[in-house]
Parts: sequence; structure tokens; C-alpha cells
Amino acid sequence: MRQDDRAHRPRTGGSAISTVYQADPLARLLIERLSLRTHTVAIAALSWSFVYLFVLPAAFGGLRSADGYLGSLHDWHAQLLLLLVFPATCAFYLWQPDAIVGVHQAILSGDASRDGGRAYRGSTWWRLSLLLALAVVLFDVPKMVADRGSWWMVQNWLTIAGREASLSVAFYMVSMMAWRQLAATLEWRRLLERPSSDTALRSVTRYGLSCAFLLALFGLRLSIEGIELPQRSGAITPDYYVKIAIYIAAGLACFFAPLGGVLRRGPRMSLDRLLTLLQLAGIMALPVLVFVVLKVALGG
Repeated sequence: MRQDDRAHRPRTGGSAISTVYQADPLARLLIERLSLRTHTVAIAALSWSFVYLFVLPAAFGGLRSADGYLGSLHDWHAQLLLLLVFPATCAFYLWQPDAIVGVHQAILSGDASRDGGRAYRGSTWWRLSLLLALAVVLFDVPKMVADRGSWWMVQNWLTIAGREASLSVAFYMVSMMAWRQLAATLEWRRLLERPSSDTALRSVTRYGLSCAFLLALFGLRLSIEGIELPQRSGAITPDYYVKIAIYIAAGLACFFAPLGGVLRRGPRMSLDRLLTLLQLAGIMALPVLVFVVLKVALGG
């Protein structure tokens, strides 16, 4: 996230930043009422993850694996999601409104008189995001109750409640970020139909690289799944390749979709743009690197 982390204390009077999150009650709570910043919410999420992963299992005897029981110390999947992906998601969720406005103003050469926040003002998306979060919990709870006591995350009702709380917050945030991303992409595509400055293009590409990095963190889950699937199912299943295709498509779309008008004009391939594409390739290849490292470390 290379755009400056100003923010997250809204500016007074109809600030451009606040128009991006005003329709989102959770963002208003975190930014306006609690005055949280990106690093603060990331630390809070990491602290909760540490308590949930290690303190609660230690209290209930769920740290170590034994006789088919999976302890939290041996649950790589959960450690990755809770200690890395979840804090990064919370930080990106709070950082994104300021970054979107920064890109918008760079495209308009700092002209704040042009309103770019209309697309974010409706209440439909946060309601849909809340419904998605509730649906995930309703779908997940029966499975967790049925498996109660078989691994650390379903040790008792408290650990199940912690899982569902984390899931619901994560899915709500991801859904809201996806909506902001879609609205911003459509707006930037429209604005970039006309010739734009190099500053504007650099701002868009920096933001795209930040999105690609967050997706790469999600993609690390595929690295662990690629290690675990042969052990669990005997082979890599077809849906795993579908997930890889979705990951690649999402990363490329987040980066290139806002630049549709620029690409149609056939931009000159400068050294700066070549280096940007190499950065994108390196970021998106991160899950592959982690997969290779894990295979070597495990003697696979």
C-alpha cells in the first residue's frame, strides 16, 4: 500500500474521502467514532488473531495435535489466514477510501471540485455485504457444530463463536472492498478515456499493484492447499485449478481494467511501464514461490 496512509481521520465538511465510506456503517464506526488508522486496525486484528490462535487453545488444551485431533500449532492454514491475511484485509479496508480519492484527484490533476463520490453513496451494497456475512455464518455454523471437539477451532462454543465473528467481519470487508473497487474502476476507465498525465497513470498503477499484493496474500492460501490436497485427497482436484484461474483473472482485472482507455490508445512501452509489469508479475507469482519453498522445506 504505497499511497500515503493519511487518513483515516476524515476531513471536515463533505470531504472527498468520507464520500467513499459514508454509506458503510462499519467504516464510519472505525474511522469517525473510534478514530482508527490503518496500522491501528491491523495491529488490533493481529492481536485478536494471536489470542484466538494461541491463547484460547492454550486455555482449552487445543494447542497440540494428538490422535486425529488438529491443534492450532499445526494448523498452517489458520495461521496464514489469521496472522497475515486477516490483518492485511482489515488494513486495506481502511486504507482503500483514501487511496481511491488520491487516484481520482491525480487523474483530475488535483481538481477537487469534480465529485467522484456519487457511486459510493447508496446503501444497497453494505446491506448486501451484511447479508453475505450472515449467510456465510449460517452456512458454516452447522458444520462446525457437527465437528465440535474434533479440532482446535471447534473445541467449544467460544472458539466456534470466535471463528464465526472473524469470518463475518472478513467477508463483509471483502465484499465492501470489491464494491468500492468496481465503482472506482468504472469511474477511472471513464476518466482515462481522454489523454492523461504520467502522474495520473502512475497513481492508478500504484493502486493496482497494491490490490494485486492483497490478492497475492489471499493466493498464499492456494500454496498451502496445493501442499495439503495430495495428502488429504490423494491428488490435486479440478476445483483447485479453477481457484488458480480465478486468482490470476482477478489480479489482472484489478490492475488492467481501470486502464482500458489507455491500453486501447496503444501506450509506448517505456522502461517505467516495463518495470511496473515486472513488479506485477513478481507480486502475482508470490504464491508460487511460497509453494516451492514449502515443498522444499517439507522434503516434497
